[in-house]
Amino acid sequence: MRLFMPAWLAESIEYWVRKTPSRTNRWLDRTPRWAIRRTADANLIRLLQYVWRRSPAERKRWESGGLRERDLHSPDVLARIPFTTGPDLADRPEDFFCVPPEELIHLFSTSGTRGTVKKIYLTARDLDRQLTLMGATLSRLPGASRALVMYCTEYTTWSTGPIARRAVERAGMFGLLSNTRHSVPEQIQLIKEHHIDLLLAAPAYLHRITVEAREDLRRLGVRYILLAAEPWSEEFRAMIESAWGAKALDVYATTECAYAIAGECRCQNGLHISETDLRVEIVDPATGRVLPDGVEGEIVVTTLNRRGMPLVRYRTGDLASLLSRPERCECGLPLRKMSRVRGRLDDMLFFGGDNVFPDEFDRALLAVPGVTDYQLVIEKDSYKDVCHVTVEAARRDQGLKDAVLQALLAIPRIRVANDVAKTFHLASVDVVSPGALSAGRPKTRRIIDHRPPSVRPAPPPHP
Repeated sequence: MRLFMPAWLAESIEYWVRKTPSRTNRWLDRTPRWAIRRTADANLIRLLQYVWRRSPAERKRWESGGLRERDLHSPDVLARIPFTTGPDLADRPEDFFCVPPEELIHLFSTSGTRGTVKKIYLTARDLDRQLTLMGATLSRLPGASRALVMYCTEYTTWSTGPIARRAVERAGMFGLLSNTRHSVPEQIQLIKEHHIDLLLAAPAYLHRITVEAREDLRRLGVRYILLAAEPWSEEFRAMIESAWGAKALDVYATTECAYAIAGECRCQNGLHISETDLRVEIVDPATGRVLPDGVEGEIVVTTLNRRGMPLVRYRTGDLASLLSRPERCECGLPLRKMSRVRGRLDDMLFFGGDNVFPDEFDRALLAVPGVTDYQLVIEKDSYKDVCHVTVEAARRDQGLKDAVLQALLAIPRIRVANDVAKTFHLASVDVVSPGALSAGRPKTRRIIDHRPPSVRPAPPPHP
């Protein structure tokens, strides 16, 4: 017999267990997979019916796709609902409001690294729920009690740093927020002075600290390093863990989803999805078809418990896959997992009919001794793709430039395009001071494609 959990009961249970992170952890540790799935399905159905009633613009869009209110009684209907895209949020965020505007008291926006700033509005309850969810994740790290959050704080509505610090406090930990404008010695001193055992940072900035530090980082006592905001490679993980003597854990978070989607546990074998708060689908970027477990595609997210500005089937542009469904991870969590994010659709570069993923550039360039960050600018000259490379490094000698050039040419597809097909040319390698590429922005835009649209091979379009 199929067990049914009413939506009101699922919400009441979740509200009770989310009062404290420790209670959430105890509940999840003892919850079987079927209960997680039923709760998530109940939350999804409740969310779809809520959006239908509260958002006239969304209801009209769904009706144009052939949906009716009577269809919103099964989780299977999700695949029939139209996608939400970044331009939708940038151009008309008010279409997604499900409460009066005066109840939306928190504004987040994306960093604008890619030119389009998307605005996200939350109610006080929405933010409180996110902080508790993030705090529960942090409190699951054994031995972590004092955290240093290192993110850019100049952008008032790009709130990663302040929100992460509040989540640390919600987890019952000491939390300190430090701007990325501080020097490396200043950051090291903060870690020493406050006995920090947990770091939260962007990979590029943590890399810079690791390279520029003039002392043995393993003696600082840091136990965990949570890295978010940019994809990073397993080679990068090995380098960071060797340098710090700490576990490097991946966190997948977007501003659109209030900074919490999935995160690695101490087992480091996939990212646990916040399954009762977010529904994650993997779709074919070209057709929009939902893909089976293990097949890489675009991440699509639905916020299951947000009341102010819910997002249904939001296309993130990020590439990953859903892992198979074991009953329970070795860490105790029954939540299903996704793979680490490989990169973004709009970061993928196409040369001579083939593509190069951003993680290949990360592995090549960040492995060059002294390089802390990089940026590639692609232009077109007749039939050739011309690449200008800029790296951040403390030294600027010719040996560093030669090492960068050789690292890029070691990427198989780049080597073939440059040496064999002659359709690619590495025009220049420049070196700038550490921190110059981000120029105070939350993060660096590592790949800039200036090729004309008429000749630039485009990634698969949204259906």
